[in-house]
Amino acid sequence: ALQKLADRATDFTQALLEKSANFKQAAAKFQLPLHETVEFTAAEPDPQLKVDPKLGAAAFKLSTQEPHSDAVQVADGFYVLNLTGETEARPLTLEEAKPKIVDALKKTRARELMSTKGAELVQQLREAKKSGQSLDSAIEKAGAKPEKLPEFSLIEKESEKSEGNEQKKQSPELLTIKDSVALLNPGDVTDFVPSGTDGLIAILEKREPLADTSGADKKAAFEKRILQNKERIVLVEWLRDRQQAAGLEFKKG
Repeated sequence: ALQKLADRATDFTQALLEKSANFKQAAAKFQLPLHETVEFTAAEPDPQLKVDPKLGAAAFKLSTQEPHSDAVQVADGFYVLNLTGETEARPLTLEEAKPKIVDALKKTRARELMSTKGAELVQQLREAKKSGQSLDSAIEKAGAKPEKLPEFSLIEKESEKSEGNEQKKQSPELLTIKDSVALLNPGDVTDFVPSGTDGLIAILEKREPLADTSGADKKAAFEKRILQNKERIVLVEWLRDRQQAAGLEFKKG
């Protein structure tokens, strides 16, 4: 069945190569359904193009000189795209930019407030530790949500490496926690660490001694990697702030 669809799509694209070919007329001749999108951008594609990432990529390769795409295969068939018009990029007017500016300011303010509250909680926990108070009580008093993690290893065993597969199974939050507690002593409290739209504070409960003779070398290599990770985090945070200040917004897709 898919091969028949592929053959029809090929015949249709060949028909569009004829001089003065009309997309709608050709589609009617081949009895193909037509779907029209609204005006969209690369950052906010039309919902119909979200069927497959290849559709959005193909749409932005079209031009007035080449308004028809090749057949684009998706899970259940093929699409052929036709450009009916395009709007040149231009600076936003003040009215258009205002909602984005307000949203960026709100996000920046929320991030600053979260960091301030996080730093205050860190200080409370460290003071509680110094005075011999229960950290659990301090956490409960602050209204934070504690979560106890199972034991984990900071340094991968050789049998677990296999081209980084172990890290792929771990959540970004766990990797962040590992980096944060790597150089702490038992009972120490990390700084507040932003994580997505939230943040976290980690407390190292205990640390087991290294079991093998190569542990010192592994620890040195691990500490070097931690430093590199922290440098990357600082760079990413700085770039994000600069992007928001410039009114830019990037989304995963």
